[in-house]
Amino acid sequence: MTEKPRINARDAVIDIRSGASDAELMEKYGLCAKGLQSLFRKLIEVRAITREELDRRRTTLHKTAHVTPIVGTDLTKDIRAGMSDAELMQKYGLSSEGLRFTLQALIDTQVISLDELYNTTPSQADTVFVNNMRESPRYFFAVVVEIYEAKRPHLRGNLSNITEKGIATEGIETREGETKVLVIPTDRFPEIDRIVLEAECRWVKQDENTGEWAAGFEITKISDECLDNLAKLMSVACFLE
Repeated sequence: MTEKPRINARDAVIDIRSGASDAELMEKYGLCAKGLQSLFRKLIEVRAITREELDRRRTTLHKTAHVTPIVGTDLTKDIRAGMSDAELMQKYGLSSEGLRFTLQALIDTQVISLDELYNTTPSQADTVFVNNMRESPRYFFAVVVEIYEAKRPHLRGNLSNITEKGIATEGIETREGETKVLVIPTDRFPEIDRIVLEAECRWVKQDENTGEWAAGFEITKISDECLDNLAKLMSVACFLE
C-alpha cells in the first residue's frame, strides 16, 4: 500500500496564504485531486485556515482559469461508487489538475456535495495525514487588541500572540495555575462579536524594572460561537510567526 503524504499544517497554511496555485500545492506535497481537497478540509476542521479564506482564494483562481466540467450522470455515479482518482482520470482523460477543477465545479454547481464526494471508505477519503494538527499555528497581532478579566473590566491588557489553543497577554496580573474568565472586546471589528473564554495560566513573568506582567494561558472553555469569532479575529488582525 502506498504511504499517504504527511503534510505539516503550518507549512501548508503559509503556502496557501502566499498565493500558491493548486498545481503548485499538488506538486509540492505530492497530492492528487482528492488529496488536495482532503488537505483543505482538514485544515478547516482544525481551524488552521477559514473556509472564507479558501472561498476567496477559489474566486481568485477561477478568474484566471477556464473550467469546463464534464457534464453527465456517469461521472457522478462513478464518484459515488468510490472510483479512485486514477480510474476517473483514465476513464475521462483528465489530468490531476483537470480532475481537481472538475470536482470543484461539480461541487460549486451543486451537482454533487462534499459529503457525497467523501462518502467513500476511510482509506479512500483520508488521503493525507496533516502533521502538527495539535500544534496550532502561532499568530502575532498587527494591531493592538485589548483583553480584560471579566470581573475587573477596568484593568486592560493586550494580546501579544494567539493560537486556537492558547493566548499570550501583556498587562494581565495573574499567577500560574489560576483560571480566569477573559474578554476580548472587538469594537474595532464590527463584523466580529465580543469573545469570552475561560483560560488557565500556564506561565507568568513580571518585569523587574517596569513591573509589567506577561502571561500565557491555555484556553479551557469557549463556546462554538466565540471560537468562530476567534478564528475571524485571527484572520483579519494577525500574521503568522
